[in-house]
Amino acid sequence: MEIYPLIETATLMISAPVIAFLLGVAYCYEVRKVFARLQSRKGPWFIVPSALRPMLGFSRMLQPLYDILKLLYKETLVPTSANKQLFKIAPYLALISLVIATWFIPFAGYSSFGAFEFSLVVILYLILAVPMTFVVGGAGSSSPWGVLGARREAELMLAYEVPLVIGIFAAAIMANSLSLAEIVNFQKQRLPFIFLNPFAAIAVFLAFVGKLHMKPFDIPEADVEIVAGPITEYSGKLLGIVEIVRTILIFVCAALFTNVFLQGGLVFSGSLSPLFSVVLFIVQGSLITFFISLVHAMNPRYRIDQAFGWYARIPLATSLIALAWAYAIKFMFPTLMIGV
Repeated sequence: MEIYPLIETATLMISAPVIAFLLGVAYCYEVRKVFARLQSRKGPWFIVPSALRPMLGFSRMLQPLYDILKLLYKETLVPTSANKQLFKIAPYLALISLVIATWFIPFAGYSSFGAFEFSLVVILYLILAVPMTFVVGGAGSSSPWGVLGARREAELMLAYEVPLVIGIFAAAIMANSLSLAEIVNFQKQRLPFIFLNPFAAIAVFLAFVGKLHMKPFDIPEADVEIVAGPITEYSGKLLGIVEIVRTILIFVCAALFTNVFLQGGLVFSGSLSPLFSVVLFIVQGSLITFFISLVHAMNPRYRIDQAFGWYARIPLATSLIALAWAYAIKFMFPTLMIGV
């Protein structure tokens, strides 16, 4: 057995979650920035005298990271009436699921297990585990706000997961593969799926807005109604783990969309291709985050019944159209699937 492939795989496995977290921090900052700008809120940079601005530096871009580090240094309080095992293990299960998911998601073509035959199925199961762990943690907290938030989380999950899965599989059907690396290679030889099947891209994008709890779908954690929903009773290190999960989840959703619909950054070939692909991959993820941030900033919160009904009417219908479109293109117009 050669040692170099093992070293390369081990390096990718270690670096993938680290890169996912760091880019997730950058994307979280982007969400905050877009949200603040569209609400005309001014930060310290615009308030302090211009002579003092150099003191702020660029470290303010790392504010999401500082918030997480602060939580990790705080004391963790567990409610005495909570199911302590479920309450404590839920955030760690969510984190482990996302760490494993980063191993299967190609980063500008680099991935530990992205070429695995069923990597797309594995990723969908792993990101499904995140809201399920929030449901378990909220239900086990013994808090009425946690239980109500967990119920809302479960109902919202049922609403967005169906169009998400159908939209993703519509692209997989056209690529004739459940391997994320193969789906990317399929697009390299033709066009990105955002052009070949725009209905699937729209359905998946709208599903990711709900999965990330962006407005109008921040219903499980409606702070003016149920404090923080499933995570109301979390504090200290456990709350820090929850925030790490949210940070990585933003990257995972953006990276998954980029790979499935935007060719994963692999556009050009040549000596500069690897570096260019990495930069393009990050930019594409930033664009997806930007549009999600726009939706977040421009909408009020739905009620849970409104959210469920909206997902049933629009994203679900769009995903079904995407599925029919995929079959029509693949079987009725097979010449369009011939590589260029």
